[in-house]
Amino acid sequence: MTAMTAEPDLYTFSREEFAVRRFDYKPGQHVVFGGPTQRGKTTLAFQLLEYCATPTLPAYVAVSKPMDKTTQQEGKRLGYRRVTDWPVSKKLSEMWDGPPPGYLIWPKFGDLDNDTEVCARVTRNLINDRYTAGVKNKHGILVMDDTMVKSKIYGLDREMTTILAMSGAMGIGMWTFVQKPTDSGQASIWSYGASEHVFLTRDPDRRNQQRYNDIGGIDGQYVAQVTRSLKPYQFLYIKRTEAFVCVVDSK
Repeated sequence: MTAMTAEPDLYTFSREEFAVRRFDYKPGQHVVFGGPTQRGKTTLAFQLLEYCATPTLPAYVAVSKPMDKTTQQEGKRLGYRRVTDWPVSKKLSEMWDGPPPGYLIWPKFGDLDNDTEVCARVTRNLINDRYTAGVKNKHGILVMDDTMVKSKIYGLDREMTTILAMSGAMGIGMWTFVQKPTDSGQASIWSYGASEHVFLTRDPDRRNQQRYNDIGGIDGQYVAQVTRSLKPYQFLYIKRTEAFVCVVDSK
């Protein structure tokens, strides 16, 4: 990686090299993935989780929609346990094999009148439980894909902003996914300033690009310029405290 200068020579790393050697993730650090839908944010997140989520730092993926092919495939590939409610008891096999490196918390869908309420309740229970666990020094990663849906439809904005503001020191990190950083709920907006690790894909919307000024330590105009030059499924990576940047390639 290279520090930002007036005209930086950005390094481009493959996904595997970046995940293995360049992504220095610590418990409690927040991560934001920014950019329009269908740009590979979820896929990149799982590729990173493969190397940083462990039984002692498990990932808790809160699913918010009935069908999600990427989450289903990646969760299975990584050996995550799929559950419909939270909290859950240990499986008998975990007594010998140990806990999994992650969980897919996937409520049952199929009842239009009740799906929103059920998913909101399960996800709220998950956030509250992990917050309590953090007080007891039990670390974890809350993966809040479809962050806007959780904020605006499921009414979980307060819970997620509390995690962003207070839980980093307890070893509870939150990974958020922002399509449009404006009018997407406070959690989406706060995630830019609260996150140590920022991944941005190409977004031609100038209004959305204005939010890049809130990242901190990086010139927002420069960030907008670089992201406009990205190829499909490439990401600009920013590590805020060190003002380091690089490009994560599409594969």
